[in-house]
Amino acid sequence: MPLDYLSSLVPSNIESIFMVILIIILGLFLGSMANRAVNLALSRTKLEGLASAFLARAARIAIYVVAVISALGTLGVDTTSLIAALGAAGLAVGLALRDTLSNLAAGLILAFNGAFRQGDTIEVNSVVGTVMEIDLLTTELKTPDAKKVLIPNGSLMQSSLINYSAYPSRRIDFLVGISYDDDIEKAERIIREVIELQDFCLKDPEPLVGADNLGDFGQNVLVRVWVDNDFVITGKMALLKEIKRAFDREKITIPFPRYEVSTLQP
Repeated sequence: MPLDYLSSLVPSNIESIFMVILIIILGLFLGSMANRAVNLALSRTKLEGLASAFLARAARIAIYVVAVISALGTLGVDTTSLIAALGAAGLAVGLALRDTLSNLAAGLILAFNGAFRQGDTIEVNSVVGTVMEIDLLTTELKTPDAKKVLIPNGSLMQSSLINYSAYPSRRIDFLVGISYDDDIEKAERIIREVIELQDFCLKDPEPLVGADNLGDFGQNVLVRVWVDNDFVITGKMALLKEIKRAFDREKITIPFPRYEVSTLQP
């Protein structure tokens, strides 16, 4: 091959390589900028953070794909046939990964429908945990005992889901038993006084205290109190402790099981 012919190819090859490098760098830059721009734009809308993350990631990946195809076209690759081949391959992969694509579609729906947000406490399939992240295929939960649980998004869409963080306040219910020898109206009054002294107990809706049922060993008083979500567990503990102290001061007896044993004489 003549040297002048080789030398004539060098400038064009160098130019093509330079263009490919430039396209890749520009694609990486634009992808990062698109990710930030979408996040910034959607932060001013009513879309949840999870949906914003999905759209920002999709915008970044789309720009990356365009950059790669443009770079291949610069190198002389027939991108038309490449795109057709990728489409056929995508169809084949889609048929083989139907469950995976189902989880992907479910993840997109969950991100947009607002059923829960990152940081919410939810229960699904008897698993209770805080939503840490919703990915393309799975949703990550952190259980109260610090276990990491990954639930397929498709399973979330097909299951009944309880969101404990959907509203700012929740109601706690419990029973307090007293002896049949004690005055139930006095016990109710003491419980109401205890509730009024607790700052975490909400006044609206109004707490409910009243006789619930007559048990085998004593009479039961139903207590229903509305509290902020943060006090659902600790609030109940504090109330029970203060009610027990108040009962001890006022000589109200909390019953315990009693059994009568009779001896048959021969």
